[in-house]
Amino acid sequence: MIKSQNRDFNKFYGIDYLENPFKRVNADEFGSDIIYKPVLPPAILQSDHSANSFLLVGKLGTGKTLLRCHYYKYLNSNEYFKILIQNAQINEYLERFVKVALSDEKYCETTNCLDRWSANEFGQLLLSVLVIQLVNGYKEEPFSLPNISLDRKIDLITILCFYYNGPGVQNLENFANSILNKTDNGIYSANNAVVQILERNVHQDKPFLTHLKRELNKLIVLRNDNQNLELLLLIAESEQYQNPIIERKIYDNVVTDLIYLTEFMKKHLKKTVVFIIDGIDESQYFLKQAKHNNTLLPSFCRSSVSQAILSAVMAHNFYLSLFYPEIDGLNLRDVISRNDKFPTYEMNWNTKSLINYADFILQGMNEKASRSRCKSFTDFKTLTNYSNERNANIINRISTPRVLHYFMIELIREMNACANDVEEPFIATFENIDNAFNKSTI
Repeated sequence: MIKSQNRDFNKFYGIDYLENPFKRVNADEFGSDIIYKPVLPPAILQSDHSANSFLLVGKLGTGKTLLRCHYYKYLNSNEYFKILIQNAQINEYLERFVKVALSDEKYCETTNCLDRWSANEFGQLLLSVLVIQLVNGYKEEPFSLPNISLDRKIDLITILCFYYNGPGVQNLENFANSILNKTDNGIYSANNAVVQILERNVHQDKPFLTHLKRELNKLIVLRNDNQNLELLLLIAESEQYQNPIIERKIYDNVVTDLIYLTEFMKKHLKKTVVFIIDGIDESQYFLKQAKHNNTLLPSFCRSSVSQAILSAVMAHNFYLSLFYPEIDGLNLRDVISRNDKFPTYEMNWNTKSLINYADFILQGMNEKASRSRCKSFTDFKTLTNYSNERNANIINRISTPRVLHYFMIELIREMNACANDVEEPFIATFENIDNAFNKSTI
């Protein structure tokens, strides 16, 4: 090639000032325009931007997270209270669960402790993340709180104090005081709670606080935060609501309390809660602790589609959108009691759909390419010289969009390296294809 500046793939095709989409391998790097809809389950992205409850299953790299990103942005924030739960949050709750589960030596002698993760723990996870986002969101951007009865206010505050796992207690105090209409000298602060009494010259926790701690200890995936309980103690004593709170069975009513809070938000805040779960195939407890992987991951997945959870979903208390990896030996369709009400979709790719996807990206770059380019893209088969049987045999082994992206990154490097030594530049040779595939699949 005579001009040295044209010995570069991006300059040759006039995309040197663009970001090549093939270089994006993580879903969060993609813009909302890079979404190839022909392979997507059509029921997920509705034309009216409405939420759906479903389970989407796919292998790593098939585009689950990219679809999740688009789905999350797609939902109208004025109608939905969107809760995105990813591996970072899941790890936090799993860490506490694993610590408690494995500490029960007697139980662990006869069974796998990690099988103990159930719908109750999953409900604790959902409710806690919802409470954190609600309380912290109110601090960042206050919204109108309803004028409901004191009984309902105390019920709400009780749920918040047990399930709030955010940093500190200030945001929780702010929300509680706001809904109780407390101002100035009347505000409640956990620091003002009298938590102990003197009995026989020994300071002991008040019986009511002891009861609260005992109840919180049953919620094993939550952080034991005494400040939250001390705030609840102060409010209950001041408003004379100790007995109703004592009568509550916190552990036995996790899903009931989840429904209570989501219905409160739907009725009074005019937003329906949508739980979106993604990234569990990146969780250290599911992938890195291989000793327990085959137990904890299936237990987690089963708990999320248990009868208790799906009953609330089917009653339209909230939406649940799950983006899960394929798990060997586990077919969640068999666990779901009503597949017609909670459908399962799969992300499947074949060579034809992957080539069409590659053409979709090339066409998008063509539309934005510089007019001074040497040549426009034709299609993926031409670019990779797919008519060559040896080339085709290698390309046919590409199984997912992620593998395709890694392959294209290496292929462009290979073609750049030999641009001055070939008769037709930037049309892949067998050596280009072979080297790129081997490097991209290491």
